[in-house]
Amino acid sequence: MKGKIKKYVALVLSVQQLLCGCSATELEDRCFPMMAVVDEKDGQIFFGYGFPKLSQKDNTDLEEARVNIAPVTGKTMESCVQTYDSGLEKLADCNHMKVLVFGENLMEDTGRYADVLSYLKQTGLFPRNIYVCVAEDPLALFETEEDLPQDLGSYLEQYLQNQESAGSGKLFKLGRLLDEKENHILQIMLPYLETEDHIIFWKTMYRVPDDRFLYKQEK
Repeated sequence: MKGKIKKYVALVLSVQQLLCGCSATELEDRCFPMMAVVDEKDGQIFFGYGFPKLSQKDNTDLEEARVNIAPVTGKTMESCVQTYDSGLEKLADCNHMKVLVFGENLMEDTGRYADVLSYLKQTGLFPRNIYVCVAEDPLALFETEEDLPQDLGSYLEQYLQNQESAGSGKLFKLGRLLDEKENHILQIMLPYLETEDHIIFWKTMYRVPDDRFLYKQEK
């Protein structure tokens, strides 16, 4: 009997050690996306992260941190995330993320858009308190980053907050979007971002009336 108890205790300890080893990732082995973009390109999902100009370890730049890789495409959001993560040399820790940007092409394909929301709801990949907006061209947003005083994700967060205070419209957070989309709330309005001469503007709102169509409404 004592022998069986010892074996059971040893098994439990082994499992605990295994679980701890899998879940614990040291800070230097993580990278910290500040934003994510999801769009549709050539019939596939288009996905990528935006990182800080400096890593959160030893103020190393992105090249040294080896996290600044190009966006990827795939049939599903899940396959894109897996492909992108496999290209990173560090674990993507999204807990500090600020903004999620949906591309206009994705928004016009309501089936794929619904699939992306379903994936985000099921996995909890991104924090529920990040802002959500729509961009005419998400890649054009990245082209403005060289002229910004901070990383694009942090800039967009501050810009959206300032514009909301100025009366440009109401911001939407991911958690609310997921909940209200699931409950079929018809009045979902998202900020619509455009770029001109490497400057970002929020002039209009996208309204999501139901799962069948989405249109841009001028204010």
